[in-house]
Amino acid sequence: MVEIPQHELNNLASMEGYEQMLEVDRLCKVYQTDENTIRAALASSVTPTPSTPVASVDPASWDTTHKEVPDVSASSSRPTLVDKQQFRFEYDPSRDAAERREQVAQAILCSACGVALGIPDIRPIKVTCPSCLYETTYTD
Repeated sequence: MVEIPQHELNNLASMEGYEQMLEVDRLCKVYQTDENTIRAALASSVTPTPSTPVASVDPASWDTTHKEVPDVSASSSRPTLVDKQQFRFEYDPSRDAAERREQVAQAILCSACGVALGIPDIRPIKVTCPSCLYETTYTD
C-alpha cells in the first residue's frame, strides 16, 4: 500500500464535494494509486478536521444586537453619469435584450461597486446592480 503523507490527508479531509474529488484525482496521479486506496487512507486517518469546532456553534446564541444598520439617507439620489459610447451593452443577442437596449439612454456607475449600468432616462427609477445586487432609487 502506498503511504500518503498525513498533511495530504488532512488537506483532503478539509475539502468537500467537487474540490475533494479533484484533489483525490490529483493524489491518484502523484502517488500512482487508485481512488479506493486514498479513500481508505482518509477514513483510517483519525485527525480531526479544522471545521469540527465550527459545527458546534449554536445558531440561537448568535448575537445580532451589535449590528449597525446602514444609513439609507446617505446614498446619493443622483447617479454618476458616464459616456455610454465607451461601453458595449450588446452581450445578449436575444430579442428581449435588443428591446431593452433601445431603452438605454444613459450609462451610470453603480454607487456600490462601480460597474457600468445602462438605464433609461425615466425618473424615479429603481436600479438593482446585477454584479453586487445593490439596490437604489434615483429621483434626479
